[in-house]
Amino acid sequence: MTVADQARAFLGMALCGACIGAAYDMMALCVRGKFMTAAGDLAMGALGAICVTAVGLMMQCEAFRLYTLLGVSAGWGLYACSLGTFVRILTKRCTKCQKK
Repeated sequence: MTVADQARAFLGMALCGACIGAAYDMMALCVRGKFMTAAGDLAMGALGAICVTAVGLMMQCEAFRLYTLLGVSAGWGLYACSLGTFVRILTKRCTKCQKK
């Protein structure tokens, strides 16, 4: 695999990681209690594995290489630091309004 192919796989997995981060924030709206939190975390792990495998198959690359897994982490981290911050702020405000 050439360096260009690895970079393409890294960027594809970064986009996958951002989507997984968005799904995690959306799931956090529904999760309440210890049992549901544990079930949600297990579901997110399964969703992440399915997404990484699916993107790897679509891009015809090896999905479980270090650069692909780093790409998922980088994408999730970039989402969490940028758009995810606004989503969490809006979620807290909406939850606060619902409790009144």
